[in-house]
Amino acid sequence: MKREKFGVILPITLLSYFLILMDNSIIFTSSMKIGESLGLSARALSWVSSAYTLTFGGFLLLSGRLSDLFGRKKIFLVGLFILG
Repeated sequence: MKREKFGVILPITLLSYFLILMDNSIIFTSSMKIGESLGLSARALSWVSSAYTLTFGGFLLLSGRLSDLFGRKKIFLVGLFILG
């Protein structure tokens, strides 16, 4: 890989990883407050957490397959557009 291309790809990859971490952090840190507001028990709140994690994993698998079919760059940009 050319050095100038690496200088562009690395920040984009780090930004996307930061967005994923920020999304997970927001969901899991706010889950207690959301649970209190909706009157959910700890058991019900754990189901919400599990459902989020399973959905995230499912979309991760789907996006991997779509990137095989349509190209990594195109699907990556679509994912950033949806998340951002």
